[in-house]
Amino acid sequence: MVKILGVPLQVGLFAITALSLLSLTQNLQAQITISVDENLSRNREKSLAASLALSALIPGTGHFYLGESSLGSAFFWVDASLWIAAGTTYLFQNQQLDNARGYAVKYAGATGAPRDIDFLTVVGDYRSRGGSDYQNASPDNNEDYNQAMLRAGLAIDRYYPYSEGYIWDWGSSDNPENTAHISSYKEMLKRYRLSKIAFQVTLGLMALNRVLAILDALRIYKATSAEFSHLQFVPYTMPKKSGIMVNYEF
Repeated sequence: MVKILGVPLQVGLFAITALSLLSLTQNLQAQITISVDENLSRNREKSLAASLALSALIPGTGHFYLGESSLGSAFFWVDASLWIAAGTTYLFQNQQLDNARGYAVKYAGATGAPRDIDFLTVVGDYRSRGGSDYQNASPDNNEDYNQAMLRAGLAIDRYYPYSEGYIWDWGSSDNPENTAHISSYKEMLKRYRLSKIAFQVTLGLMALNRVLAILDALRIYKATSAEFSHLQFVPYTMPKKSGIMVNYEF
């Protein structure tokens, strides 16, 4: 048996190890700090389905449900602005359509013109339905809708009946005022089309805002609904201090 200063080697090594562990334990007692980020599990008891449904219905409300008021306010007010824009463009496009129809009735004699954008567009594309009441100095065959249909090999009532309500006449092009009326009428139809496009774009943005709100609510829920299942202590030593790192696995 090997002895060092009269003490068996095994006993000596055990004593040295025990003293080292005792010294390390005394140092760690003052340095072990365990902290838990409550933000990682604050939504653990809440429903993912509810947060996503709320985000789809009214963007931002799902975030409010998950405790994210700042993001929720951003999504909510964007959606509110889009609703206002959608309502404004919808009302404006209908106003322009009504104005165009009234203008056609007043200046083209289309007393029974239907509130139909396709028909009203045709009214703006041709000076008359069955020939102007006055001969033009330089008549254009394309100014007469009926003649254009016949040249295309179609009956004059192929798309619209040749009856009251579907007959119009802006008057001879010899009178500049008649041409000005057509130009004003076409501007109304142009504004209608632009406002309709704006309305459709607004609807698309509203849908996009909901998709983004749903995806963001899903991200927040995953980041704040953790359940801790394993606690691990990892000791470490450094030249001037030592301690224990605490890892949560979930």
